[in-house]
Amino acid sequence: MTDDAAYTEMKQKIVEYLGSLEGKGADTTINIGKQVGLKRRDASKIIRQMENEGVVESTGVTAGVAGYKLKK
Repeated sequence: MTDDAAYTEMKQKIVEYLGSLEGKGADTTINIGKQVGLKRRDASKIIRQMENEGVVESTGVTAGVAGYKLKK
């Protein structure tokens, strides 16, 4: 999943998904991956890159699972 077009497409899907969430607007890497059609490992890689770009931010780790939300 290093293809720029594929990354851009998945990034947009993740932004749309996180933007649609109620409440804190945060979810776990596993759930984000499921919602956009990615395996956990691929979702983690994309979310990490998005975090480096300043698009998302970590909401911490609960029960060993990282959570993320859109950065404001």
